[in-house]
Amino acid sequence: MGALRFVDVVVGIGIGIGRVRDNGRVNEAPLTERDAARLWALAYNTHDASVIAPILADDVRVMSRWVVNDLVGRDRYLDYLDRKFRTFETVGSVVRAGLAETPGDAESGGRPCVLLEQDGTLLATVLFDVVGSALSQVTLSVHPPPDACAGSGEYPGFTEDLRTVN
Repeated sequence: MGALRFVDVVVGIGIGIGRVRDNGRVNEAPLTERDAARLWALAYNTHDASVIAPILADDVRVMSRWVVNDLVGRDRYLDYLDRKFRTFETVGSVVRAGLAETPGDAESGGRPCVLLEQDGTLLATVLFDVVGSALSQVTLSVHPPPDACAGSGEYPGFTEDLRTVN
């Protein structure tokens, strides 16, 4: 069996990103920043790094305000996420990732992003850079400020009451 492709992931987890052709087959459209944001938020909200594994570039770079040195490499980032998710569960902290858009201008609009919150406090804006069909960079920062972004109210993986994970 070959490696999973982006389209296998989105169809398999049923989050509505896949594009279907008239003949019912999935169109292998390039990964977008919006797709990456949705999958990243789902991974964070369900504490399951395997959700984003198929879309990560081998040399993905992760820059975070909480990590001194950038994390570089798919396996390194997945290991980091697994450890981080275990910590959330051990500590009992409620961390949610919601879909949003950065402030934009009249010409281009905003960029898709994720707002990261912990125990009800907005912590960071998460931005995504995509090259071809791979997520090449994840940036967790306070620029733009999370409260300046337009949240959609959607938290992939959570039920409507935002208390439990699907």
